[in-house]
Amino acid sequence: METIKNILVGIDGSESAQNAVNYAIKLAKELNAKLELIYVIRYAIGNIDGGVFPYELEQFEKENAIKLVKSIKKKHPEIEIKDIELVGQPLEEINNAIDYWQPDLFVIGHHTHNFLENLFAVSLEKKILNNLKVPLLILPQNYNF
Repeated sequence: METIKNILVGIDGSESAQNAVNYAIKLAKELNAKLELIYVIRYAIGNIDGGVFPYELEQFEKENAIKLVKSIKKKHPEIEIKDIELVGQPLEEINNAIDYWQPDLFVIGHHTHNFLENLFAVSLEKKILNNLKVPLLILPQNYNF
C-alpha cells in the first residue's frame, strides 16, 4: 500500500468543509503528512446594473478565504498547513492544483442536499468523482470523530 505523504483539502467555509479539515489534520498528524488547503474563488458575474461588480465579489470571497485559512492555521499551529487560493471554475482549478501539488489524497466535506437538488443538480462532488486523478475521501456533513 502506498504511503500518504501529501493531503489536499478542499474548503469553502461550510461546516462540512471544516469537518473535512479537522479530519485531514488528524490524519496528517498520524501519518506525518503535509497538508494543503485549496479554496477556489469562483469567477463572479456580478450584477453591474445593480451596482455589484465581479471584481468586488471576487475580492469579498478572497477576503473570506484568507480569514478562513488564518483561523484554521491558528487553531492548529502544531501542523504545517500550506494554502492555495485560486480564482476560476472549481473542478478545473482543483485538477490544476492536483497536477501541480501531486497529493496522495484529496479530502472534501459532503454537503447534504434536499431530494430535488439531488435529483436535478449535478453536484461538484459528482463532477470531481468523474474527473479525479487521486483517491478521494468525502466526509459526511454530520460526521463527528
